[in-house]
Amino acid sequence: MTRTLVRAALALGMAFACGLAAAAPDNGVRGQAEPKLPELHLKYGVTWRGMGLGSAVITLAPYGGADCYRYETVSEPIGLVRMFVGKPRETSEFCLRDGQVVPQRFAFHNPKDKEESFTLEFDAAAGKVRGGPKGERELPPGAQDRFGIQQAVRLWVLENLGAEPGATTVEFAMVDDRRIKHYRFAITGRESVVVPAGRFEDAVLVQRIDDPKKTTKFWLAPSRDYMPVKVEQVKQGTVELRMVLR
Repeated sequence: MTRTLVRAALALGMAFACGLAAAAPDNGVRGQAEPKLPELHLKYGVTWRGMGLGSAVITLAPYGGADCYRYETVSEPIGLVRMFVGKPRETSEFCLRDGQVVPQRFAFHNPKDKEESFTLEFDAAAGKVRGGPKGERELPPGAQDRFGIQQAVRLWVLENLGAEPGATTVEFAMVDDRRIKHYRFAITGRESVVVPAGRFEDAVLVQRIDDPKKTTKFWLAPSRDYMPVKVEQVKQGTVELRMVLR
């Protein structure tokens, strides 16, 4: 596996893990007090095509104001993987406003490769995102950073738990350092799943459905407040990336 591929696998894995952190459903009226997200400390094992890459440690805590939060994700690669990719760290700062995720700041830092490190500053009111090699860009309505998009999907899932599989879909714009891409998701069923953290019955299966050649699957466990206990990236029928809750 090349250095680029290993780095991409770890970064992708951490992004997926971070985004779908646990929270209580918002059953209140829009404009009233926002739901409070719990503080989290989670650990996921990461493999690429069956080869262990290490783990990703994820924390979520209040930060920077009323109902605002900060994710911090630190990779813990093993052996030669660490020698190639170092120990990347990613943070996503966001707030909840009227039940919606509003990104504030996203940063990726790898002390082993400073050229790939970047920071994005979001200004939702002005419809702008600033930073990275692209400088200032227009921000699509409801756009998310690569952590926040997962949290946004998770909140959408909570609002559509009673829908028939495949009956409803949702689309979000994801803003990275170089591109803005649109992703579409659907609830496709419920399954039992076994991971190192245990057996989880009736997990909600959510899939990316915008690319016929590649999909990402998330298993969200009701007993864990619909946080992901397993994530897989499947390309042309082959599982490439797998993450499991430890």
